[in-house]
Amino acid sequence: MAETSLIEAGASAASTAAALENLQVEASCSVCLEYLKEPVIIECGHNFCKACITRWWEDLERDFPCPVCRKTSRYRSLRPNRQLGSMVEIAKQLQAVKRKIRDESLCSQHHEALSLFCNEDQEAVCLICAISHTHRAHTVVPLDDATQEYKEKLQKCLEPLEQKLQEITSCKTSEEKKPGELKDVKSTLEKCEKVKTMEVTSVSIELEKNFSSFPRQYFALRKILKQLIADVTLDPETAHPNLVLSEDRKSVKFVETRLRDLPDTPQRFTFYPCVLATEGFTSGRHYWEVEVGDKTHWAVGVCRDSVSRKGELTPLPETGYWRIRLWNGDKYAATTTPFTPLHIKVKPKRVGIFLDYEAGTLSFYNVTDRSHIFTFTDTFTEKLWPLFYPGIRAGRKNAAPLTIRPPTDWE
Repeated sequence: MAETSLIEAGASAASTAAALENLQVEASCSVCLEYLKEPVIIECGHNFCKACITRWWEDLERDFPCPVCRKTSRYRSLRPNRQLGSMVEIAKQLQAVKRKIRDESLCSQHHEALSLFCNEDQEAVCLICAISHTHRAHTVVPLDDATQEYKEKLQKCLEPLEQKLQEITSCKTSEEKKPGELKDVKSTLEKCEKVKTMEVTSVSIELEKNFSSFPRQYFALRKILKQLIADVTLDPETAHPNLVLSEDRKSVKFVETRLRDLPDTPQRFTFYPCVLATEGFTSGRHYWEVEVGDKTHWAVGVCRDSVSRKGELTPLPETGYWRIRLWNGDKYAATTTPFTPLHIKVKPKRVGIFLDYEAGTLSFYNVTDRSHIFTFTDTFTEKLWPLFYPGIRAGRKNAAPLTIRPPTDWE
């Protein structure tokens, strides 16, 4: 039975690799064969890098062909596909997870790759460990199962979206022909002028209605994240004396006067004005959202359990902090060493945070325009705590609190 289980595990790992390869193909440009950069969608429904399709049509003035299906369009129509751009980032992250698993360290006992995971002992094991006396009666699964889980769910969501995309593209083509038809009517029947105005208005309303329901691949990620939502509340025992928590422990703000009679417990931050969540994580995948509004200073992320909470510190990954921050109203950065500037096009009113403990990734998303901001990749070995820094008050400009909100549902 154990040998059969291992054979099935090997087959599952191979299937995962094939599924990931298919996802990478879907996220690639058919012109340059690289991951899509600034993906745009043309009338026939195919997607390309903006620069690639622009070069492809560079010398054409009309009848613009698709490099894939060769279907021509009368106009040079390029629409940004930001949701597909987010999916490309997910494909890159999955590729990084696969590369990390492949490069895992060897089993210290048998010097074989740690390619399996023992559910009972919650540890990575090699093939020899799995058939040994210690793990023989245990359930072992491939480490790639997490990747497979994402792939299957994404694929199920993408199929109806692709079908809907074709329907909307067909509808758009039909609607774009109407203004030309109305011009012909005007040239032969002057009395149709009023009808033309009504028809054009009808066309505009219908187009707006269709584009407002344009399928977004981002919804697929949202459906997955719904299952990973963490119920995050703030822990007053960790709050800096200059921070005030709301009664429901869902928001925090900075005040100029320190709160008195607070016990100086080991858990409390006394230098860095931040607060941690009530619950930390030692495994699994978790997602939460923080409303930052129009604040001019803030930082959100996670820290490990053993960070210094009393003296002066530099909150970097090396010292146990993984954060993104805003200061002076428009300067965004990931607090790597050195800081990584973040060029954000749309100011985020709300930030989504996704922790995958086993994969060693912490990703941040701009919920306002549904775009990827930054991903830390590291090896997590301690309990990680969601961290919130509302920034100093700075008059009224930064007086608003940071607030933990239920994830937005755009469907």
